[in-house]
Amino acid sequence: MPGATARTRLVRLGRRRHVPLSEGALAFAALHGVAGGDAVLDQLAAGLSPATASALERADALARVLKSFSLDDHEVPAWPEVLAHRSGSPVGLSILWLAVAERAGWTAEALNFPGFLPVRLADSTGGRVIVDPATGGRVLEARDLRAAVKAVEGLASELHPSLFAPVANRDILLRLQNEAKLYALHAGRVADALGIVEGMLAFAPDQDGLWREAGMMHLRLDNLPAAIAALEQFVGRTANQAARRRTQELLQDIRARMH
Repeated sequence: MPGATARTRLVRLGRRRHVPLSEGALAFAALHGVAGGDAVLDQLAAGLSPATASALERADALARVLKSFSLDDHEVPAWPEVLAHRSGSPVGLSILWLAVAERAGWTAEALNFPGFLPVRLADSTGGRVIVDPATGGRVLEARDLRAAVKAVEGLASELHPSLFAPVANRDILLRLQNEAKLYALHAGRVADALGIVEGMLAFAPDQDGLWREAGMMHLRLDNLPAAIAALEQFVGRTANQAARRRTQELLQDIRARMH
């Protein structure tokens, strides 16, 4: 079955130390029946000159090459759909910038900011520039980054070093799926959101919070045995004692409903 094959692929990818972004995005897309390749990335990268010197010039070049891609505020398209229809979610567009830069042989990494996923480009001399792919590659100065943090974490928040730590590809892919999950929940599509979470768990079973989310979604869908199985996984994995205790009480209530 295609779904089973895609799930097996996600399990294998999740065990790898380094997960290529586009390969991981394709695997998640395949799980939900969206097929396609990413040969278009090579075509886009071919339009970038390796002789481009500064990080700012590289950012400008990427913005020109990717100017036909737009932000989709209404859905989170799967990776093949991003490439085919040239529109994507904020995280999807960040993945696009990272993937094309990688194919051009340029150094690019996503940064660990709350609420969005800026991309930092570097050049051979150590120069760096941070851009927001969701706004066409707008260059972000310190004041822009500070304002973004305050908008999410409160006015007392300031920039700190951890925000500038590179985000691993594994975590970028989970962010993309989390984005899709939130869109599905906002639209009231709980079964679709559950399918997304279960794909995330195939890829990253160590994420204990996802087990609880899966359990609560099964509960909303009245899948009580599946809810118990997922919540038991959470209880066995979480280090949060209070959350474990609350979940154990919930499990008692669910089992009582089944008798």
